[in-house]
Amino acid sequence: MTVLAGLGILFFLLVVGTIGKALINQTPISKTELALHAADFLIAPALVVCGVLLWRRKDFGYMAGLGMLFLASMLFIGLIFVLLLQPFLTAAPFSLVDVVVIFVMGLICCIPFALFIRGVVSKRSLSPE
Repeated sequence: MTVLAGLGILFFLLVVGTIGKALINQTPISKTELALHAADFLIAPALVVCGVLLWRRKDFGYMAGLGMLFLASMLFIGLIFVLLLQPFLTAAPFSLVDVVVIFVMGLICCIPFALFIRGVVSKRSLSPE
């Protein structure tokens, strides 16, 4: 599935670019930012592998693909909650543009996830028990 493989490649390039820029400029990366990049660095290969397995219609791709789509969907939903709560918890101003952009980006994962779930439910209802 293009969504999973594309997100995996983009996350990997983001991490490599950010860490490479910090190394070249010899600027420190904050611990929280480094932790986020480490998580993205570990998740990115799994997204790519699941996307490729889905393209090849492998059984493991279907099983793991659902989990990876769920993970990516929750990433965007969690980010929206953080952006909505941030003005109440910090001095940062509320940015409606950021929320809308993240919402639209999140649809890239949420729509395939919903279609995947719909396909699983319809297959279960068609199969005899």
